[in-house]
This record gives sequence, structure tokens and C-alpha cells, in this order.
Amino acid sequence: MRRRDIAVLLVLLALATADRVVTAGATEKWAGARPSATTPACPGGTIRWSGVTREERLTEISPVVTVKEGDRSSITFPVRLVRGIVPRVDTSDGSVSVHRVLAALAEQLKWWDVQELAAPGENSADREPSPIRIGFLGHGGRFVDAKGVKVVEGSFTVACPGRTVYGSVTTWLNGNTDASLQCGVDPQTDEAWIREAYRLTCGGKAT
Repeated sequence: MRRRDIAVLLVLLALATADRVVTAGATEKWAGARPSATTPACPGGTIRWSGVTREERLTEISPVVTVKEGDRSSITFPVRLVRGIVPRVDTSDGSVSVHRVLAALAEQLKWWDVQELAAPGENSADREPSPIRIGFLGHGGRFVDAKGVKVVEGSFTVACPGRTVYGSVTTWLNGNTDASLQCGVDPQTDEAWIREAYRLTCGGKAT
């Protein structure tokens, strides 16, 4: 082999090695997101939960709509996105299936069907916003409609053969919670998502 050919070959080998190093780093970064070929699956083992919380979070709000005194018509409130809730299941080695984790969480929450919980890929922001139509009975004022979803978060451990798998979940319960607010009137609730909707649309503090 000529000297020039040997030099080209060495450069190609160096580039290939560098590429393997970058790929290995990326694999380590996302190791919790996919099963490893060297890690045995863990179909059994009790999933134990800690720090499970349920909290309504604001996802959509309407602009302020002014209703005239004596108006008894039905009014449509268009809504816009405030935030999307992105469900995710993270585990320390990827050997426990996402479906199994969500099924265990549904059981922990005393809900009947795992299908009620959003799985990874079901970003709440991807849903088509649905306008709200409300009938008024002659009471005038400045009104707002808000929507939220119930977000569930928690941490878990699984006793697998020869190791303990650690993980966490963020998901949300299918369906919306609605709230109608009148600017200038205290919503009289401690729920943070309703307070946030009032602050974003009506501004300031309710009286």
C-alpha cells in the first residue's frame, strides 16, 4: 500500500472513532428513555410509589368578553393555549415498560382504566381548542372562560432481578375542567389555576 493511501486510511479511521464517541455519549444521555440490549427486561416486581400529586393546571383561556346588561343571548368564548402538558415516563435503565408504569399509577389512583391517563406523545397542546358557548340571563359584566387539566406526577421504584429501577412520571387525566369568571368579582377559590386565569385575563386582584 502506498504511503498516501495509508495516510487517507488513518484519517478515515480517526473520523469513524470520533463518530463512535459522539454516538456513545448520546446513547448514555437517553439511556433512561429506551431499553438497553444488556439490561434484562423486568416484567415482574412490585412498583412502589412516592410523592404522587394531583393538581389542576391552566391550559387554555378566552379573552375578556363584555356582556351588556339585559343581554340574554348565548355568547361564544374562543379559547387560546396557555401551556401544553407533556406526559413522560423516565426510568433509570429502561427495562420497565411505559404501559406497565401507567397501569400501576392508575391502580394507585383508584381509577378504573389506564386509558384515562395520557401516555408519552399525547401533548395536551396538540388537542384542537374547543370554543365555549354560554347563555346569559341578562346579567352584564366582563367575563372569561378558562380550561384546565388534572396533572399527575409521582416517583416510583421497581424491585427487578439484581437491581432496583427508579423512575418518575408526569401525565394528565383525559378531559377538561372549565371555569367561568367575571372580572372584578373574586372567584372565591384557593385553586391556583383559576387564580392564574383571572390574573392573566382580568389583571390585578379581584375585589
